[in-house]
Amino acid sequence: MITKINVQNGTALVKIGDVIKSGNIIVGGWLEGKYTGTRYVHAKADIQARVWYSKKEKMSLTQEIQEETGNVKNSYGININNFKINFPKSIPNFENYDTINENKKLKIFSNFYFPIEICKITYKELEKRTVHYTYEEAKEILLKKLEEELKKEIVNVENIVNTQINYKEEEESITVELIYEVLENIGTNEKIVF
Repeated sequence: MITKINVQNGTALVKIGDVIKSGNIIVGGWLEGKYTGTRYVHAKADIQARVWYSKKEKMSLTQEIQEETGNVKNSYGININNFKINFPKSIPNFENYDTINENKKLKIFSNFYFPIEICKITYKELEKRTVHYTYEEAKEILLKKLEEELKKEIVNVENIVNTQINYKEEEESITVELIYEVLENIGTNEKIVF
């Protein structure tokens, strides 16, 4: 919603209070004079608007998560010109696990590297666990996630003027919607197409 429009050059096509969408033309690149007729110009204006950013997500109150048990098994190998040799070739006997690969190149001087890499493979055992959340806990988890995602999209988070939270509790889930109202300078330069 347009809150301020100050046209230096061109013709305003909207007024304060108008609701627009991305891609709408706000200031036209022409001037109309009584005696000069229509003249084409580079449109220039300062435009401020209230912009709404929103995200919505649903979460089940019962979640199956995987946690590390603390059991770890390491395996090592050597990589010579993309030819890999593992010592010893063994896979852990964990039912569920996460694999982390680390490679380190061998060097003799500060900037001279051999075409040899030492490879370390770490297997971390994971355990599945069922977690039951209350509506309040699930709401907080979703709210935190949505805040992080939305704040990445907003250029100046200091310009957030209003926050609205909507949530809907269902039998085994909750839906949270977060809406930020932001005061922003909007407008981009576009070519005139005849």
